[in-house]
This record gives sequence, C-alpha cells and structure tokens, in this order.
Amino acid sequence: MHREITKGVYYVGVDDHHTELFENLWSLPFGVSYNSYLIVDEKIAVVEGVKGPWTEEWLNNIREIVDPSKIDYIIVNHMEPDHTSSLPEFAKIAPNATMVYTPKASPMQKSFYDVPLKEMIVEDLEELKLGSKTLKFVHAPFLHWPETMMTYIVEDEILLSCDAFGSFGALNGKHFDDEFDLRLVEKESRRYVSAIITSYFKFVQRALAKVTELGIGIKVIAPSHGPIYRNNPMWIVGKYNEWTSPELEKYCTIVYGTMYGYSHRLAIKLKKELLELGVEVKLHNVSYSDMSAIITDSVRASVLVVGTPTYDAYPYPKVWSFVNEVQGKRFPVDTVALFGTFGWGGGGVKKLQKMFTDMKKEILEPIIRVKARASEEESQQIKELAKTIAGRIK
Repeated sequence: MHREITKGVYYVGVDDHHTELFENLWSLPFGVSYNSYLIVDEKIAVVEGVKGPWTEEWLNNIREIVDPSKIDYIIVNHMEPDHTSSLPEFAKIAPNATMVYTPKASPMQKSFYDVPLKEMIVEDLEELKLGSKTLKFVHAPFLHWPETMMTYIVEDEILLSCDAFGSFGALNGKHFDDEFDLRLVEKESRRYVSAIITSYFKFVQRALAKVTELGIGIKVIAPSHGPIYRNNPMWIVGKYNEWTSPELEKYCTIVYGTMYGYSHRLAIKLKKELLELGVEVKLHNVSYSDMSAIITDSVRASVLVVGTPTYDAYPYPKVWSFVNEVQGKRFPVDTVALFGTFGWGGGGVKKLQKMFTDMKKEILEPIIRVKARASEEESQQIKELAKTIAGRIK
C-alpha cells in the first residue's frame, strides 16, 4: 500500500516480516521496513529501492499511483543491498530511468549490479528540478557507508534521511510517528543505532551539525527504516544526538559468560555491591542475552565490566565474540573492569586484559581472577572493585 506524505510525495515502501536477522546478525522481533518514496511532478522520481525479494510488492505500490515505466529518476541514497537489490528488476521495468547517486556510489553500483541505466553523479548540495519540486542532495559520508547521501525536498521541507534516524520494526500500515507508541520506537531506534552505527557515532554528529549549518527547515524526516516523523521530527534528531554524543551515561554494564555458575556468582556479587553503592547496573549473560541488546546497554556505559571463565586457555567464546564487537565497533567507553574464573590454567582474563590494553582502554584495579569459588580475600576484592567503579561513575 502507499501513503501520501504531502501533495505529490508518497510512501511506497514495504514491510519485511520474514527476515529474522538484519545483516544476518541482529534480531528482528518486530520485523523491519524498507522505506521508499515516490515524488510525482513534471518529472517522476523514486527515492530508495527495497530488498530484492520485495521488489514486486514495491512496484505494485508504485503502480497504485503511476506506471513505474514512466519513472525518470531513481535516487540511490545508499548502496547497501537492503536498499538496492531491487535495482536489476527495476531497470527492466523502467529502462529510461536515470540513477542518481554520489561519486563513490557509482563504482559500487557497477560492482554490485552493473544495471544498464543512465547515471547522474551528484556533488554535495547539488540540486535537481523535477518541476515544482526541487531535490537537494546532502552528502553524508560514513552514515554509515562512504557513498551515503540524504535527499531534501526543498519546497516541502522533507528530509529523506537514508539510514540516519532509522529504526528496526515493521510499520504494519502505521507509517507516521503520531500513529505509534514512541516508547517502542525509542527502544528499537536505539538498538538500531547501537547495532548498526556505533562505529560511526562521530559521523552522525557531523551530519547533525551539517544539517543545522545549512539552516534548512525540516517539517518531515523520512528515513529508510522505521516510522516517518511528521508530528515532531526533532524528537528523533534529539534522540540520535543523545545516543551518539561523546558524553557517556552514568551507569555500569556487566557482561559475562559462565559455564557452571562460578563466574555468574561473581557477577551477581559485584552487581549487589554496586547497587548498594547507588550505581545503576545493567547485567547481561552472553549465553542468553541478544547481542544487539548487550551492545545497546554497553556502548555508552561509563564503566564496562567483562567477566569470563577460562575456556581452552582462552576467554569464553561468546565473551570473546562480544569483546571483538567492542573493538570492531570502536566503543567510546574508555574504562573497563575485568573478572573471571578458572579451573587450572587460567588464561581467560589474562587474554582479555591484553585485548583491552591493545584497545588503549583503562583497566581498573583490582583485576579479579578466581580459581573456582571465591575466597574471603577475593570477595573483599569484589567490594574494592565496586568502590572503584562507583567512584568513577559518580
């Protein structure tokens, strides 16, 4: 189905309730939307495609308004396949259309699809007249790929913002912010930002500054995933600013693995001590928590605590996987605490210590390494560590 956003501008995207893991990594308990926008003027443009398996549904949504073969331009804000894998089929239906994208998108398109359509390469802030409507292309590199741009409809003050301001969650016929309980949108937007864009927080901040400096009015923000913001578009801008700000939040996250309960007991003891000191604590067992939820609760913590049993002389595999996310996504959290257990050799915590040292994170003392059950002395170390963490947060 389609929805009119304003005169001549329509939502023609689709919902995906089939894909269980976004990027084959991140859970989608509420599905996801692939948002596409049709602009009908003297010239006709469609902004963004959809993921390949939903191409026919997308084209049918367009057919409710215009014949897709009459489309003059397809605006490609971002080359990721959940936006563009419909391009080859679209090119068959609309062979006279011109692809519009940034200089860095052109070689990507050729390597991904090499569709036989004309291309128009646009520079930053270049404009394209469709008739009564003008499109301005705002380059937004590394938000979250190097070729990304946003498209601004000048006369209507609509920002088609690509992955910026996006969210997990299908729309189910409710396309606008005033049709949703924003508590769920906030949760799924933050999880989306944390899972997809953590590596690029500084580029989100740059894009926010750039849009502000342009001095353009924004009546509607229409991202590529999640709801369209027409009632209060600055709400999601404020949230993205908060979630990507360099200033971390005043809580502690404990992420741990456990096989037989020994590391679990340490995690619970530490949590209890921290709570008694008035510290907000988020706790995740890596075997049961969803990785995107762990990342969401960890990325902006003032102190990140990681606990592991030793597994074949290494950290517990799922803890190791999480620490690789911390490194690969360049978590802004600078302060780390470590604890762990072992049965005989005890290499788990030692290897974590080296990993975090290589990341140039500060590791708080004491580092707690326990052989099986914690002794009275080691229980006292947990109290000391809790006081050190509390001091840092407060």
